[in-house]
Amino acid sequence: MTETHANPEDFDLYAMGALDGEERQRFEAHLSACSLCRQELAAAQKRTALLGLAAQPINPPAHVKSALMEKVKAERTSTANAVPPKKIRWGLRFSLGFGLAAAALAFATFELAKQDLNRGKQIKQLQAQVSEDSQAIQAMGQVAGSPDTEVITLLQQTGGPPGQAHVLYNARLGLAVYSGQIAPSPPGKSYQLWLVPSSGSPVSAGLVAANQQSGAAVVHLTPGIAAKAFAVTLEPFGGRPQPTGPKVLVGAASS
Repeated sequence: MTETHANPEDFDLYAMGALDGEERQRFEAHLSACSLCRQELAAAQKRTALLGLAAQPINPPAHVKSALMEKVKAERTSTANAVPPKKIRWGLRFSLGFGLAAAALAFATFELAKQDLNRGKQIKQLQAQVSEDSQAIQAMGQVAGSPDTEVITLLQQTGGPPGQAHVLYNARLGLAVYSGQIAPSPPGKSYQLWLVPSSGSPVSAGLVAANQQSGAAVVHLTPGIAAKAFAVTLEPFGGRPQPTGPKVLVGAASS
């Protein structure tokens, strides 16, 4: 004898709270004795939950569901003599379930599309950040782990903004790691780090933030440059090819 299971559309209707009265009672009675249908209901509840999570929360007026169910009852009464009861129930279940599901799906699809677009942008930004962080961590490991790396302390200059910084410099690798903190720069100004070589003009090591404590700046320089000192100057916004502003932090190299 073939085992009878619940109607397929009842699972989604029940999960959405749209199955009422005797039909709900019969459905719940069947669930208590049928493990397969319980599994199917669990899957329907997951689908409904995903739709709910995808959409922005909306609190409809309390009378909406009651008005909808009153309309359903009126349609059942008016068509009871024209269509067999079994077909009415199936048709109403299908139309009601399809209408609710279609509305929820349409709204959820719109919300998911917006979320996917935002998530896509966030993922790309995170991927770029992870790539940068990975390269920085690798460079920092190389510098910190090399015995020929020099530690240079940059100190505040007389009359300049308060601050202090450190540079790990490896001339052989052409890598410098800067970390430190200075008072915020005035509007329209930038802090710029310089390698002062033993001979020749200062070499720009790029812009540095006022607060570079939480994330060190890794600077790639031409390998083989012997450093006499490192300095931070206050330059016009965006920096300059050669230093033009006052020195705010300076540290002499030991080599």
